[in-house]
Amino acid sequence: MVELVENLTRHCYFDICRDNCLGLLYILFHFGCGLPYYNEFEKDLPPVDIFICTADPVKEPPISVVNTVLSTLAFDYPVEKLSCYVSDDAGSILTFYALFEASRFAKIWVPFCHKYSIQQRCPEEYFSENCAEGTANFSFRKDWENVKKLYEDMEYCINGTVERGAVPEDKLKEHNGFKEWFVGSNSRDHPSIVQILLMNKEEMKVDRQGLPNLVYLAREKRPGYPHHFKAGALNALIRVSAVISNAPFILTLDCDMYANNCQALREMLCFFMDPHTGHQFGYVQVPQRFKGVTKNDLYANKLTRITQIPCQGLDGIEGPLYVGTGCIHRRTALCPVNEQHNHWKNSDNIIEDAKELSKCTYEQNTLWGIKTGMMYDCAVEDVATGFAIQCRGWKSALCIPTRDTFVGCPTINLNDTLIQQKRWTAGLLEIFVSKFCPLLHSNNIAHIMGYTSYCLWGPSSLHILCYGSLPALCMLSGKSIFPSIRDSWILLFVFLSVCAYSYSAIEFIYVGGGSLKRWWNEQRMWMIKGVSSYLFGLIQVLCKLMGISKVGFEVTSKVSDSEAEKRYEAEIFEFGVASTLFIPPSTLAMINLIALIGGIVQSTMAGYEVTESMFVQLMLSGFLVINSFPILEGMWVRKDKGRMPTSITICSCALAVCAWWIVSIMV
Repeated sequence: MVELVENLTRHCYFDICRDNCLGLLYILFHFGCGLPYYNEFEKDLPPVDIFICTADPVKEPPISVVNTVLSTLAFDYPVEKLSCYVSDDAGSILTFYALFEASRFAKIWVPFCHKYSIQQRCPEEYFSENCAEGTANFSFRKDWENVKKLYEDMEYCINGTVERGAVPEDKLKEHNGFKEWFVGSNSRDHPSIVQILLMNKEEMKVDRQGLPNLVYLAREKRPGYPHHFKAGALNALIRVSAVISNAPFILTLDCDMYANNCQALREMLCFFMDPHTGHQFGYVQVPQRFKGVTKNDLYANKLTRITQIPCQGLDGIEGPLYVGTGCIHRRTALCPVNEQHNHWKNSDNIIEDAKELSKCTYEQNTLWGIKTGMMYDCAVEDVATGFAIQCRGWKSALCIPTRDTFVGCPTINLNDTLIQQKRWTAGLLEIFVSKFCPLLHSNNIAHIMGYTSYCLWGPSSLHILCYGSLPALCMLSGKSIFPSIRDSWILLFVFLSVCAYSYSAIEFIYVGGGSLKRWWNEQRMWMIKGVSSYLFGLIQVLCKLMGISKVGFEVTSKVSDSEAEKRYEAEIFEFGVASTLFIPPSTLAMINLIALIGGIVQSTMAGYEVTESMFVQLMLSGFLVINSFPILEGMWVRKDKGRMPTSITICSCALAVCAWWIVSIMV
């Protein structure tokens, strides 16, 4: 009975029938009589469209996209109600070839997953677990070996084609879609390409089992026409899907965020299917999870302080943010303007209709990106869209299943981590200075504070810079700016510091589920991001407001060399490139190192009185030096390829000296 109740709860059936005694008795009767209760509710599950976006076959390897696509095609969900759409913003024939191979492999993979009720349905992850070893089921082992061989063959073909940079001639003849590519087209100048690789039709069933729809889209791009990055790609998918499947619910995923839980759709849709509160929800978000994160989370990739803890708090108010991946939307929440489209099964020109809807001129003089679909003119179109949906009266919900729902690839070097954080910072500040400012659109003070804490990351860099540099520079100039150790006011500084860090550590460990070492890495990354990503994000937005430049969209790389991976696994910071984002934290590290040495020398030579007056500044500089040890090590100790570039070291030292000289003149 306990197993039954758990199963009913997992599939949302208990929620549907909890206030209906007859319904519950009906299920129990069917279960007791050995009749299938599961199929009684299959017909009530709504259709779902899955959107997966990729933009660069070099930074986002096609084999990674393929694994994400295959994991969603194999969801434990009625296949006739699933459609997967892949937006290729690079318009790359290599990505299309990878999906073409994936569509053929899916005819084997999807039935295999359903036949043996496999939980892990990402083939790369599944076969790495070697589940068939030691099994007594000969039939399963034989099928497992056959499917694994087919996957390895597909992987070899895709990776080999990507390395060569061209699709083999014999493969070009196997699908008419390859004719869409011609000489002269590139990632920024190409026509609309729409290809239906899998179609849920009777004649295409494998072993009497259907397959979900799989659609490839490369929207038209032309010089001089704005394409609005990922937001534009998702809006094109919304329109194209409306004339093909037009499902009432849309799941958005990053191309490297594979489905780790085959029950994901059922668990997330429970919120929408609740008979009492389901109509209130515009979207349901799951937490972001990442594979391959180091034991102590070197770069704070688990986003514990950014998403896990705050989003659980927001879930109790109006709902969490939309973070761009792992989220199911109501189509009507994204598109409040009810546009009528013909379904694909009633149209003979479905491909041409889809191409028309994905042209670069389609959105001109329309409300797309303004009131309809994903919001434009913001580096974090996901958060802006989620808040716009909430402003229309919808609520959102946070779904945290026992098994991680979707799992992605983290950034494994400092530069990519800071680039990603800079884009988030700039985009969130853009929201704060736009018409979607939380202060203007919510009557709930807790909701306002929750969103504002995200939006003001950029300005928060100023106080981090002040506390990280001014006390050290003043100490070098012999100026004390904190109370003496004998002054009773020192207790206030000690109390505030101890309480702040103690609360932070306790919250991180007991609420976020981390360790003390992970917390230390998290707060260190907060300081590094605070003086680099936050600062540069603030500068970008100020430049945009003054009309100097625009906030760009940078795709972070999902690939790395073997040496960098080894350093990451050993939890050694990866610098390697001469990024301007490294200059502020390395300059701050040098300022505090020089100040600490200078302060110790002053205390030794001048005696106890100087130590009393400079004690707080000495402790602060010492703390910052310890915090910045990986940066200092990369600047002065390491000799490997991942060390801090010499140009950054020289620039940081020069800036540190200039800052000390300026402060010494002022004080």
